[in-house]
Amino acid sequence: MSEIQVWPDEIAVPVGDDINLLEALVDAGVAIPHLCGGRARCSTCRVRVIEGLEDLSARTEAETAMAQRLDFPDEIRLACQTRAHTSAHLWRLVLDKIDVEMASQLGKGHYIGPVGREVDEAAVMFTDVAGFTSMSESLPPYDVVHILNRFFSRTSDAVEANNGHVDNYMGDGVLAVFGIDADLDPALSAVKAGLAVLDVAKDMHEYVNMIYGQAFKVRVGIGLGEVIFGLMGGESTARETVIGDVVNVASRLESANKETGTEMLVTDEIKRRTDRFIAYGRQFDLEVRGKDLPIQAHEVVRVQ
Repeated sequence: MSEIQVWPDEIAVPVGDDINLLEALVDAGVAIPHLCGGRARCSTCRVRVIEGLEDLSARTEAETAMAQRLDFPDEIRLACQTRAHTSAHLWRLVLDKIDVEMASQLGKGHYIGPVGREVDEAAVMFTDVAGFTSMSESLPPYDVVHILNRFFSRTSDAVEANNGHVDNYMGDGVLAVFGIDADLDPALSAVKAGLAVLDVAKDMHEYVNMIYGQAFKVRVGIGLGEVIFGLMGGESTARETVIGDVVNVASRLESANKETGTEMLVTDEIKRRTDRFIAYGRQFDLEVRGKDLPIQAHEVVRVQ
């Protein structure tokens, strides 16, 4: 007999002929929220399909609109718009009052953006201005903000010109990601963007040195790997961002430039993906906090 397995409730719901998932779960006593009454307007009946996705009905026009609004991955479905005729395993994603408040798209003040998806291969780039803390202590606040914004603006242009987007600004640092939007070669895009950022830094040095008599140098670190991408944070301050081990690795590589006397370091995997196009210099075995074994890092020299 076909049935819908519902987690974390551990309830099995018999499947009839082409049943509506929301109606079947409600009839079986499953506490699944549906604030809009099953009209694909609130998204509180969202579920993750663990098994049997290919046997469920295709998204309706209304569900497609909500999925695009919230960047649902394929396995996240609205129960009110989904029909089943055979077995499937589901996980309810909205479990309590707080979940309902966060998930609901009714009224004002709700999350609009990607709810979270895995990206198998993304390149993450960290950049940081070397010695900026000491520089900022000697400059008026206006000048500090002006210099950073001048750098951030041009760095953002360099990232976007290479199919990436700036994920976050952190003090005098920039986190950029490549491959979220299906870039065919995120590794090469990230390295080219990193080299462009170093060119920006050279121009910035001439500008800063001419006006303030100080140096302006930038360090870059790049890693490649799986990330989780989604809208994160409190309701009023949430933003789209990435998390994952590769973010930590890229950050550590950026910091390691200070020890190695380099400007830009990338992981071994980045080098393997790009060495037909990029000239590399020295190799380093770096101890990275949180890693049992050293990471091979490579100095980027130029585009070949």
